[in-house]
Amino acid sequence: MTTQKIGLLIANLGTPDEPTTDAVKRYLKQFLNDARVIDLPKWRWQPLLNTIILPRRSPKSRQALSSNLDRKRLSAFSHLSPAAASATNLF
Repeated sequence: MTTQKIGLLIANLGTPDEPTTDAVKRYLKQFLNDARVIDLPKWRWQPLLNTIILPRRSPKSRQALSSNLDRKRLSAFSHLSPAAASATNLF
């Protein structure tokens, strides 16, 4: 009996331009329209994407993105004084 090796590739595919629902929706639409990501015919995938996935997933993803960005900003700039942190326009 032979065993198959399975690999896992993890890649950063970018993020939306800003943590808003519209920006997340644009990002997801571009990403999920890539034929290398979703292996379904366009005629079958587009209705699902536009009527179910994007309207439901965009707000949820925006919330997760916002909280992740806030945590990253806080940890990255926690060593700065309040004056220096406000000068970065991140808070």
